[in-house]
Amino acid sequence: MIVMKFGGTSVGSGQRIRAVHDICAAGIEERPVVVVSAVKGVTDLLLRAAEEAALCGKDPRAHFQQIAQIHAGICDDLQVPSSEIKNLLDECQSLLQGLHLLRELTLRTRDAVASYGERLSARITASYFRLRGLSAKAYDAWDVGMLTSSEFTQAKPLVEAEARMKQAFSMLPESEIPVVTGFIGKDQHGQVTTLGRGGSDYSAALIGAALRVKEIQIWTDVSGIMTGDPRVVPHARILPAVSFDEAAELAYFGAKVLHPRTIEPAITTGIPVLVKNSFFPEDPGTTILPGTEVKEGAVKAITSKKGITCLNLRSTRMLEAPGFLHSVFSVFHSHGLSIDVISTSEVSVSLTLDNAENLEEAMKELGDIAQVSVEQGRSIICLVGEGIKTTLGVAGRIFTVLGKEEINVEMISQGASRINITFVVSDHDADRAVRCLHDEFFS
Repeated sequence: MIVMKFGGTSVGSGQRIRAVHDICAAGIEERPVVVVSAVKGVTDLLLRAAEEAALCGKDPRAHFQQIAQIHAGICDDLQVPSSEIKNLLDECQSLLQGLHLLRELTLRTRDAVASYGERLSARITASYFRLRGLSAKAYDAWDVGMLTSSEFTQAKPLVEAEARMKQAFSMLPESEIPVVTGFIGKDQHGQVTTLGRGGSDYSAALIGAALRVKEIQIWTDVSGIMTGDPRVVPHARILPAVSFDEAAELAYFGAKVLHPRTIEPAITTGIPVLVKNSFFPEDPGTTILPGTEVKEGAVKAITSKKGITCLNLRSTRMLEAPGFLHSVFSVFHSHGLSIDVISTSEVSVSLTLDNAENLEEAMKELGDIAQVSVEQGRSIICLVGEGIKTTLGVAGRIFTVLGKEEINVEMISQGASRINITFVVSDHDADRAVRCLHDEFFS
């Protein structure tokens, strides 16, 4: 058994769903479980309709008609009966009209609205599979055991979800292809939840881990994980294989192929993850494995994350003062601020935040324990590779190249795993830094 997850661009039109069918039909002997995202752009339309209806008092019918027309067009193209999605569209319209009347939008209702994208996509995909002669049925994720916490918009699977999914799938006919909604679940009170950014990939990994499948396939619109962002480095190339640790670092520090949480269930169970391109299924893609052969000097990839905020905290009270860092981190925790990179000395702490939404309030508290300066418009550059920890001179090569390019490095950090070297530069230097380092290590 395998899991095959298809993203929003992969189910974004009738033509793309035909391609999904062909990919799944070719893998029918592997007994695929298909996980689908919403049609590209639909989740944004749903949320915009909800926000404007509830918060601005705008009639949601215009947005709803656009959503309905997108799906009706796909149904017409595939010759799927519109009756397959009529009930869902009616439910969605009623919910949006209710928000317009009540003028209230909670996180719970946001999740309920957002769920319709995946649910519509799953029903159209399964219906088309049946038209083409495959036994397939659409399932909302909660129908196959996806039980989550009640943290709306950022729900987490509960411990018992794995056993529930295993039992639910064991009851399905072996000849049937389940087409399951990604991104969504239900909590213990029966309320719809969403798993947050990257939720469909995460759903696929959770299902794969519960079923102990042979492989989790992530079908997207790129041909795998690359040595650099091709928009920045045109000659970047596909990596045939990376380790779980390398993939996690790359995803967290800017690679767009996978969300960092996606591979957590795969890491736990040791299931390989294959990233493939549904537009070019013949491309070999990238396999993410528990471990890969380390080549001496191997920096696998370079990535960047722009729009970062840097904070510098300085206080002589840090000297031999137990609990100082605890006080600092408690402030960030209380204001919901997540730290990406940190570097410390005897009297200072430098760190980066990718979301400075509540920073102003946090600054007031931090000012009571240290002198604080803030620098906006920064980028994190991250070089990743298992070979970094066994190869002499990698850091020297990095900073020699940057020195020649007159790129100023403002902060340096290396994780305990020693498979990455991370540093901070100004946003306007970021792309140039990535290009010159890519030339150094891959030309």
